[in-house]
Amino acid sequence: MRTVRSSLSHEERTSTEPREEITHTVLVEGIKRVNDSIKLFRLDALDQNHGIKFLPGQWLDVFVSGLTKAGGFTITSTPKSALPPGDVSRPYLELAVQKSPSNPPAAWFWRHEDDIVGSELRVRVGGSFIWPPTCISGRDVKNIVFVAGGVGINPLISMVTHLHETDEMPPSVKFLYGTKSGSRGLDEILFVDRLQSIQKLRPGQFQLDLFLTGKLPETQGKIRETLNSRRITSDDLISAIGDVAEREATVCYICGPPPMTDEFVAFLQDQEGIAKERVLCEKWW
Repeated sequence: MRTVRSSLSHEERTSTEPREEITHTVLVEGIKRVNDSIKLFRLDALDQNHGIKFLPGQWLDVFVSGLTKAGGFTITSTPKSALPPGDVSRPYLELAVQKSPSNPPAAWFWRHEDDIVGSELRVRVGGSFIWPPTCISGRDVKNIVFVAGGVGINPLISMVTHLHETDEMPPSVKFLYGTKSGSRGLDEILFVDRLQSIQKLRPGQFQLDLFLTGKLPETQGKIRETLNSRRITSDDLISAIGDVAEREATVCYICGPPPMTDEFVAFLQDQEGIAKERVLCEKWW
């Protein structure tokens, strides 16, 4: 049964969140199918001279022509990709949109590709679940714990990729990712390829742990060491935040379904050495 919160529109749920006053025009440039329920969309900024500024973790109000209410979708690309003139042909934003026929904006994105590629949309940046955190200077963070549940990975992939690309990653980053196992292997798990790439390039600094429900895919090499055929537990969280003496410089980011997020936030905020304001969260509905 849906809660009152989940039955609200994106704009109603985020009415108290900060958002820009201006909107930007973007063009649906490319679509990539990840699996049967998630697609990636590349939205090119029409204003190539200015691009679109945002912070890792923020989302977009997406205004689709003909729809009365805006959709809300988290930006999964990095701020660098949306700035001109950069190393890309045109500044762009990336969205990962889950199939949701009852959500009109999401349903629009899941129309046939020929119907939407080339379409113009108006978007507006918003959200306060961001890197760097407002509670502490990023320079003082020595350990980041990212906890993602399902498509709750969306804001976190922007953050961790930004840290990697800008070489601002602290000495220790733990990434706990719980999701359903892909029916045809790891390639069907959203963003696992990007996380594996970061782990390969930053051994000893970045640690990825996958927690998969369902049958484990056949894998080879070191990736098997990060696979767990179960859900994330409190013991995993304790291991990730480290010893009490080290927790003062730890920040935790949690994003996933409301029950998971509420449980993990309450648990981490109750741990010795972790200030409540250093446990940051966002829920997807």
